[in-house]
Amino acid sequence: MQYYPIGSITVPSSWIAFIVGFAITYLVIRYYFGKTYGERIGNVFFNVIIIWKLSVILTDFSTVLHYPLSILYFHGGTVGWLLALSLVGLHTLWQAYRQKWQRIDQWSLLLALLSWQTVYQMVMALLNEDNLFVKVVTITMFFLLSILAFWSYRKNVNTVSELAGIWIAVHFMVSAFQSGGFLLTTFITTILIGLLLWGIERVSARPISRKEDVQ
Repeated sequence: MQYYPIGSITVPSSWIAFIVGFAITYLVIRYYFGKTYGERIGNVFFNVIIIWKLSVILTDFSTVLHYPLSILYFHGGTVGWLLALSLVGLHTLWQAYRQKWQRIDQWSLLLALLSWQTVYQMVMALLNEDNLFVKVVTITMFFLLSILAFWSYRKNVNTVSELAGIWIAVHFMVSAFQSGGFLLTTFITTILIGLLLWGIERVSARPISRKEDVQ
């Protein structure tokens, strides 16, 4: 992983890719779906970041205990990231269940998460040293996947869970070429996102019970 100086600090390429991905994703969803959905996605990303940062208390308690301010500079690493994704994912699943998410709700989340990872993968490919073939494969596959996803939404073909399955399959193929392979945090993230989207589609499509109907 490469590091880049920004002002007086040096940051890893993954941070740059994450922030750029978030900024572009927010703008795309805000433009494509409107303010309400843009804010929803913004909240999802914000909650993931906050939990990821605070998870350092669990993953490195001794350091935080001796140096409390370290919580401002460190995060929970891979374990903290997966914990944050899981907790925010469960909360989002609960929202979908309670609010009975419609097609636009499901697709806005899918396209937001896919847009973020597409930009993340592209920026990481451009900022880090790697085989040119791997860079081209990564950028091309994720770009085409995003085009397919937006086209599917516009044409009302395929379901969210079907696109999630295609996403996992594409990332599986890309990971086969990337260093780190299938143990990369980004690939595990895609699997968790796929499970979340599958779950949201299932709970959103459930029939309303008589008890809920009375309420």
